Amino acid sequence: MATPTGHLALPLEPLRRFACQVYQRLGVPPADAETIVEAQLEADLRGVDTHGLQRLPWYVGYLQRGENNPCPQVRVVHQTPFSLLVDGDNGLGQLVCTRAVELALAKARQQGLALCGVRRSNDWGCGAVYALRAARAGLLCFATTTSVPLLAPYGSRTRLLGNNPMVFAVPRGQGPPLVLDMALTPVAMGKVLRAQAEGRPIPAEWGFQDRDGRPTSDPAAALRGIIPAIGAYKGTGLSLMMNLLAGVLPGGHQTSEVGPGRRGHFFLLFSPDVFGQQEAFYEQVERLVQQVKGAEPLPGVAEVFLPGEIEERAYQQRLAQGVVLYPASLVAELRQLGSDLGVPFPA
Repeated sequence: MATPTGHLALPLEPLRRFACQVYQRLGVPPADAETIVEAQLEADLRGVDTHGLQRLPWYVGYLQRGENNPCPQVRVVHQTPFSLLVDGDNGLGQLVCTRAVELALAKARQQGLALCGVRRSNDWGCGAVYALRAARAGLLCFATTTSVPLLAPYGSRTRLLGNNPMVFAVPRGQGPPLVLDMALTPVAMGKVLRAQAEGRPIPAEWGFQDRDGRPTSDPAAALRGIIPAIGAYKGTGLSLMMNLLAGVLPGGHQTSEVGPGRRGHFFLLFSPDVFGQQEAFYEQVERLVQQVKGAEPLPGVAEVFLPGEIEERAYQQRLAQGVVLYPASLVAELRQLGSDLGVPFPA
């Protein structure tokens, strides 16, 4: 595997043990720690390292400050034959979302469809992880979440809306699921934070502006300033609608209220046989895949990719080799975190 400049290849299993021990040191039960770390490492294996163990220091801080509950009682507080409302009890989002999707999967298998709203949760990390669990079980999935206010309504400088990502996953009769996992900014905020930690500028094409609306390549000014949404007013409109689904509908928190213990999630799972056309559905999905893969690439483009295909290739390659790739700066942060908590970081 070619290692990008400034990155290090770390063995997967020692890293898994390290992260589990960190969570257990802060009072998270062993089984729950394994669930949380599994979700974070799946993000890293998919090459989405901004949403994996890069966030471990964040979560450690929340637990140390008492802002997150290390031992939540995730429970159903309301349900119908096709819907569930889950209370996350301020648990870490990876644990809460995994439990919620497990419950929704059981209901969707029985009814063909399940709606699941979640309140009193936290950052879910990489949303594709949960949608893929549904797709691997043969169900289509749409999911979204609230997040802390970063985006200003179009034409404003007031941070009111979250960078609320949305995820779609579609099972296939053959081959890995199709997955679209997208935030509402041109790049994940974790990339800006990583640039700030490493003392380097961000590309101008990312479109960040300072507080007065002037373009900036300074990550610190970008984080304080106006964070762009994709498609201008279309992006902030999508954020508002995702806020309604994941925040308002489950009876949780919205806009500037969102913070530790106040995030919400929304999951829709349904069978490809919901209209009695499962066999035809899978045939048409493969026809669509073939059309996209057969599309003529532009000059200089080696291959046309399906949504999630690049991440799936990274996942399979890294899993087979038993390694993940991290920026050297992140490895230093994790090593320091382990030292502070008395948990040796793997050599």
